[in-house]
Amino acid sequence: MSSSYVTIRDDTGQRSLSVNERDFLRSCALNSVAECEDDDADSDGDNDNQNNSKVLRCDGRRGNDVRNVRMQLGRWDNGAECTVQWGAGTRVTSLISSELVPPSSDRSNEGIMNFTVDISPMAGSTFKLAPAISTGPASSSSSMRGSNHSDQYQRLLSNRILRCIERIVLIGGAIDTEALVLQAGKWVWKITVALTVLDAGGNILDACVLAAMAVLKHYRKPQVDLSDGGDGSAADTNTASLPTMIPSIVKEATPLPLHHTPLSISFGLIPADDAVNSTSSTSIVAALIDPTDREELVQSGSLTIAMNVHSEICLLDYGGGCELTPNKLRQCWKVAETAIKNLCQLLETAL
Repeated sequence: MSSSYVTIRDDTGQRSLSVNERDFLRSCALNSVAECEDDDADSDGDNDNQNNSKVLRCDGRRGNDVRNVRMQLGRWDNGAECTVQWGAGTRVTSLISSELVPPSSDRSNEGIMNFTVDISPMAGSTFKLAPAISTGPASSSSSMRGSNHSDQYQRLLSNRILRCIERIVLIGGAIDTEALVLQAGKWVWKITVALTVLDAGGNILDACVLAAMAVLKHYRKPQVDLSDGGDGSAADTNTASLPTMIPSIVKEATPLPLHHTPLSISFGLIPADDAVNSTSSTSIVAALIDPTDREELVQSGSLTIAMNVHSEICLLDYGGGCELTPNKLRQCWKVAETAIKNLCQLLETAL
């Protein structure tokens, strides 16, 4: 009795669209965008809102609507977690922990912030099993090569998420790393935020930024007992014991030194004309806020804007792909400002 060979299911087609589906998504996104582009740059914004309300989305949203966001928070001694449900298809969880380590040689007066992003087949069948990518020093496990190593798309997505979070939190001044020093030149706090993508349904970056900021605000840093740490002299360097963390039931833990709470909003840019075959001097571009996974396959470029509740921009990530006029950038900034304020209010309510 011969048995037929059954091949493993290939889901790489989920990263591609049929011609009909691509044309349908483009026509929905570009509906009435031409009228929006003809408006003057100094308009009051009413025409922009009317035109964006005519833009069709496959999930029933308008052009300026963000998917419903839910958060679930948890906290324990020296740890916290946050699970963000972004719409129906995107889910990200974040874990935070801290430890006392000697400072780095080049930055002895600053604490250490380490972010990791793990995108595995659990997030989607198109992803491969690969080690998590971290902003810290590369370990032997992170340099694995073989059949389980991520492909180029997966690596670029993970690196973009890490780069944006690092720019928002550290370069944007969201957290004061100098306040993470326990003893100058001896002990500093090392904060590790581990992000795991559970479901990849589009716009993973914004969900990761929200999960990272939520867990940073929800976490409480334990108090430390330095009574057995010696007087700091050279003679006590080898005999001094490690600092002891005090449980929160004995002494109340303290929050992290956060100055503000920046969040991000991403747009999927879909041009009306192909950049190679276009003959017009100005291109018409549809900017879809919070794109889904299918809309991301149609987009030619992306725009990510991060700001706090005071409309102070901390990140502007535009990787190109299509032409973006200053007027369109101003419209995206206005839409992002409203959406981020709503997300900040949602975060404060959840906390």
